[in-house]
Amino acid sequence: MTEGNLYQYNPNSAIAAVAAVLFGISSCFHLFQMIQKRTWFYLAMTIGGFMMTAGYVFRVLSIHSPHSLLLYILQAVLLLLPPSLYAATIYMIYGRTVLFVNAPDASIIRPTWVTKIFVIGDVFSFLVQAYGGSMEAQASKAKTGSHIVLIGLASQLIFFGFFLVVAIIFDRRMSKSPLRYTVPTYGKHNWRSLLLLLLGAAVFIIVRCLYRVAEFAPGNGGYLMSHEWPMYVGDTLPMLVVQVVFHIIHAGDVFPRGQTQKSEEESYINLEER
Repeated sequence: MTEGNLYQYNPNSAIAAVAAVLFGISSCFHLFQMIQKRTWFYLAMTIGGFMMTAGYVFRVLSIHSPHSLLLYILQAVLLLLPPSLYAATIYMIYGRTVLFVNAPDASIIRPTWVTKIFVIGDVFSFLVQAYGGSMEAQASKAKTGSHIVLIGLASQLIFFGFFLVVAIIFDRRMSKSPLRYTVPTYGKHNWRSLLLLLLGAAVFIIVRCLYRVAEFAPGNGGYLMSHEWPMYVGDTLPMLVVQVVFHIIHAGDVFPRGQTQKSEEESYINLEER
């Protein structure tokens, strides 16, 4: 490790560059799909993808300028925050799925409240992690910053864990309901394939959050903080998988375009705009 290097190891710029390219390609494709399919509720995930891309670009720049505190902070924060944006997209798709199958009573939290409750929790987690991440890179505030990041990650885990329970209960209830046979298929994927995708993506994000908690909890002296490879296994790979699987099963291939569904109050909403 170079003296004065802000990293606790000698980071590999080539791997970071490959990660930037992969996230960049996926993010551009998400942008294309969002516009083509008019699924504007994918905006949070698309922004998150471009943040990940920028994070690895700044990581490459930071590796070549290892004494630059600004570049180090930018890469750290931009790689820390995007999962909150992925989570927001997952919450919004879940709410639309419940309305799409016309089974609000099968969800223990009504779909009109799912987005409000979980996205508010997600925003809180996002802001706390952003604040803690900006402090964590500064030597004088590193310990406090790590503790704040842990609070943000813990809140994200609590909300996301609860969401996973909500989604699993909904799936179990629907598997026993005759309604599952009455939902039409408008595209190449059905609603349950999309729901299972949400459950799988949620698990990957939870695994990533657990990795981050394990990374920050011991402080700067911990193994995960002082070695580079765990980050690519515990953070980069799971988040890339989440981005890619949402290309394969896209909500735009499940929900009917320009068609409306009844809400739980019997009012009509546009699934593309809500």
